[in-house]
Amino acid sequence: MSIRLSYSISNFEKLVTENYYYVDRTSYIEKLEQASEPYIFFLRPRRFGKSLFISMLWHYYGLEFADKFSQLFGQYYIGKNPTPKANTYAILYLEFSRIDTATKESTFKGFLRNVHQGVYRFLETYTTFSKEKKTQILTQGSPESMLVKLFELYNTKNIYILIDEYDHFANEILAFNFDHFSEFVSRNGFVRKFYEAIKEGTATGIVDRLFVTGVTPITLDSLTSGFNISTNLSTHKYFHQMMGFTFDTVKTLLKKVTLNHGDTRNVLKNLKKWYDGYLFSKKAQTRLYNPNMVLYFLKEYAYENEYPDKLIDTNIASDYGKVRRLFRLGEIERNYVILEELIETGMLNGLLTEQFSFEKPFSKDDFISLLFYLGLVTIKEAGLSRFSFGFPNYVIKGLYLEFFMDSLNERNQLDFEVEEVRDKLEILAQNNEVKPFVGLIEKALQTLSNRDFISFDEKYVKALFVGFASLSNLYFIKSEPEIEQKYPDVMFLYRPPFAPNYQFLFELKYLKKSDSGKLKSTQEAAKKQVKGYLQFEEVRQLENLKSWVIVFVGEVAAVVEEV
Repeated sequence: MSIRLSYSISNFEKLVTENYYYVDRTSYIEKLEQASEPYIFFLRPRRFGKSLFISMLWHYYGLEFADKFSQLFGQYYIGKNPTPKANTYAILYLEFSRIDTATKESTFKGFLRNVHQGVYRFLETYTTFSKEKKTQILTQGSPESMLVKLFELYNTKNIYILIDEYDHFANEILAFNFDHFSEFVSRNGFVRKFYEAIKEGTATGIVDRLFVTGVTPITLDSLTSGFNISTNLSTHKYFHQMMGFTFDTVKTLLKKVTLNHGDTRNVLKNLKKWYDGYLFSKKAQTRLYNPNMVLYFLKEYAYENEYPDKLIDTNIASDYGKVRRLFRLGEIERNYVILEELIETGMLNGLLTEQFSFEKPFSKDDFISLLFYLGLVTIKEAGLSRFSFGFPNYVIKGLYLEFFMDSLNERNQLDFEVEEVRDKLEILAQNNEVKPFVGLIEKALQTLSNRDFISFDEKYVKALFVGFASLSNLYFIKSEPEIEQKYPDVMFLYRPPFAPNYQFLFELKYLKKSDSGKLKSTQEAAKKQVKGYLQFEEVRQLENLKSWVIVFVGEVAAVVEEV
C-alpha cells in the first residue's frame, strides 16, 4: 500500500504531519468565505467526515497555527490560494458528545462541562488573563453566563465558533424523554439560552463567524427565534460534495491501496453497491459514498488483498441502531408501517420537512425526513414537490433489515436466535437444503398470525425471507433485482470473501387459506417465471446457481420445489 489511510482520524494536524492520505477539502474554505452567510449549520449522517472538516477549519483559521501554515496546507488547494482570513481568528471549539443524558441534572452538568472545557482551552490559548479573571469566567453556573462573561471580558472582535456534534446529546434525549427535550430548548431552557448568548455575541461583533455540524436539524429548528441567524446549507447543491467521497475519489484510493496490481473493476463495482448512493440535494448530480465505510473496507482490504468478513465497522452499526429510539416520535405504529413499506417496496414518497416543529403533530413526512438526515434513506427521484426516498446502498439496507427483524422479535416474540438463523443459512448454502430455512419463516408467520399482527401478503412474506437472510454475512442479498426488465423475487449471490457451494434464485408466492384451490396453478406460474429467468444471459453466467419456487398458503410453505 502506497498510502496511509486516515480511517477514524479526525485531527487535521496529525493527519498531515504523519503522512496520512487526505482527500483535499480545502477549496471549500474559500467557498464558505465567499458565501453570504457567516453563521452556518451543515448536517450529515454519522461518520461522514464532519469532525475532520471542523478540525481542518480550526487549523486554517486559528491564530496559534500561523507558523505551521505551509506545513499543514502547502500541498493543498488553499495553501496555494490562501484567503486573507487565514490564521486570523481566536477559535472557540465546542463539541457535545460524551454527555450523560440519563436525567435533567446529568444532562445540564454534561453540557456545562463541555462548554467549560472549550472556554478553558480558549482562555489558555488566546488570552493573558489573570487567574482571577479566568476563574470569574469558568466558575459561572450556566453555559449561557459563561459565554456572556467570556465575551464581556475578552471583547475582541475575532472569535470564530466551531461546534461539532451539536445535537448528539439532544437526539438521545428526544428519543427517551420528549418533555425534557422540550424543556431544554424552550424559552427558558439552558440550550436555548446558550445559543441566545452566541447570537448576542454576533450582534456585538465579537463572534464573527460560526460553523456547526450535526446530524439532524430538529434541535436547531426547535430553537426558533432563540437562534434565527443561522443558515442551514445541508441541502445546497453548491456544498453537496463538501463531505463524502465521489466515485473518482474511491477509484483513486483503491488504485493507491492496490498499487495498480490486479483487476480493480469488480472491487469498484462492489464498493458502489455497498457504500455509494447518497444524494442530499435534489439539484446535485453526483451521488456520494460514506467515507468512513470506504476507508474501513480499504484498510481491511489492504492487509491481505481480500474483502473483510464484515462490510461495515461495528461502530457505525451501533450508531445506526439508535434509530429504534426515534421510532417513539409521533405515532409509533405508523412509524413501523413506514418501516415495513420501505422493506417491502424499497421506496417511500414524501416531502422533505423544511422545518421541524413540535407545536404540530409529528407527521409521516417528518419521520421520513428524519430517516433522510440520519442517512437511512436518501433521495432517489425528485418530483415537482415530493421526493421518492430509498435506501442509499446495500449496507444501509442490510442494517435496516437487521433492525426490522430485531424489532419484530422484540415486539412479537418470534422466538428465534440469530445463531439458529445463521446455522440454517449455512445448511442452505452448503447443501442446497431449503426446508430448514423455510421452517424459520413458517414459525415466524405462525407466531404473528396467532397475535393477529397483520394480514399477510406476498410482500410481507418476502420481507421476512430477506430479513432472516440479512442476519448472515454469507451472501449479497438482492430483493427484486432487475434483469432485462424482469424481477426475480430474491437472489442470494456470492459475496467475497465467502465462497459457499451454491448461489440461489427464489420465486416466492403467497395465497390466503381461502385461495388454496389456486395452489397448483400458482405453482406452475411460478415455475414458468423461474424458467424464464434462467434463460437470461446474466443469470446463466452465475456459477452453481440453484433455483426454487416456494408457495405459502397462510403460514405454511405448501410448495418448496427446486426448478
